[in-house]
Amino acid sequence: MNNMQGGLGAILDEYKKAAENLIRVLGNISKEDFVKVVDLKTEDEDCRSIQTITRHVIRSGYGYVKYISIALNFTANFPDANKMKIENCADASTEIHKMVQFNIYNLYELNREKIEENMFSITFKSRMDEVYNFEQILEHAVVHILRHRRQIEKFIVLLKN
Repeated sequence: MNNMQGGLGAILDEYKKAAENLIRVLGNISKEDFVKVVDLKTEDEDCRSIQTITRHVIRSGYGYVKYISIALNFTANFPDANKMKIENCADASTEIHKMVQFNIYNLYELNREKIEENMFSITFKSRMDEVYNFEQILEHAVVHILRHRRQIEKFIVLLKN
């Protein structure tokens, strides 16, 4: 475990653990299964294949930091998640690791005091018009990974049948 302290450290430790579990689930899925459309009925483009789910998780991971950076008026050099090469599980694992490290660096290492001082007092609206404080959006970030890890596990079962 990390030496991160406080409420922010606790949430980020759980975020890192959720991401590591997602990477374990991705394991050695073949490139063919990684990109194969599994859910033909969904209207959600982010939930058709393991690849689209993974890309969505990574893009969202950067998005949570962006919400907080705007609310606290700090700048971060955000990568363009839409331009990332995520063609297989190895690519996905690499990009998930980069995203987690980016989040820990920008949230904890650079802005811990500001975030913890304002954990509950600053609120903002997400693009879905939901109102969050910092704790809520960060806890949502953890659960977001967990939900999509579960979805990928179900896709893996379907791909085996």
